Amino acid sequence: MAEKKQGSWLEYLDNLQSKTFSPEQLKVEGIERMMGINHHFHAVFHHSIPMIYLLDYTSGQYLIMSKSVQLVMGYAPENFTGGGVEFTLEHYQKDDLKIFNEQIFPDRHAVLKNIPPSEHPKYIFSYNYRYRNKEKKYTNFLQRSCFIKSDDKGNPLMSMGMIITIDHYRSENPAIQVIEKLGDHPGEMPRMIYKKAFYLHEEDKLFTKREKEVLLWIADGLTSKEIADKLFISENTIINHRRNMQEKSNTKNVAGLVSFALRQGII
Repeated sequence: MAEKKQGSWLEYLDNLQSKTFSPEQLKVEGIERMMGINHHFHAVFHHSIPMIYLLDYTSGQYLIMSKSVQLVMGYAPENFTGGGVEFTLEHYQKDDLKIFNEQIFPDRHAVLKNIPPSEHPKYIFSYNYRYRNKEKKYTNFLQRSCFIKSDDKGNPLMSMGMIITIDHYRSENPAIQVIEKLGDHPGEMPRMIYKKAFYLHEEDKLFTKREKEVLLWIADGLTSKEIADKLFISENTIINHRRNMQEKSNTKNVAGLVSFALRQGII
């Protein structure tokens, strides 16, 4: 994955909208088929009531917004198709927008640069954020999208995706970006290839007091069950603490987690 710093989402949109694109560059074949329930969507968009959209990055306009947005958010589809990205920005939770704009989008843009443009539609990008509904209450959403049109340099031009509520599963940060690759055959489940946690403030990455306590026992070589017995809590709780710490530190295993903690002076 590229480490080169990429521009923010809003800077990227402004830059695209200052350019001229031919109809052929933005033509999408079989959009009705892609918006239907086929293997592209069925494998991953299978629960809750999804809001399905098609966003043209070159104009900042939603070409499609499903009627289900009114059931979930309270807004009419025309609010999005008429107001475009500007309408979205008005209701996006400001801290979550900052994270997406300055961290998550540049991260995914860097990833896309390393994938052939013809392969972009096969990659699904997911992340969580908060958005204010018509009742002026913030709701937690999970957005899953792919770039169905990109230029020959790997810059995304058009995004298609779905959004579902996850209030029952998540109520606070961090924002997590997951990238999956679709299989080549119908019914084949997508494969996760990338996962990263994003925080508004650097200090948010630090572990809680309980997590540090668990981490010290992990560093001493104790198993989850042994740690649970010492702290008089369930083994599953220890596993969740470890998983949370790995997400915060963007590490893949216990060895990586302990190494991160030592480098940061946490233990």
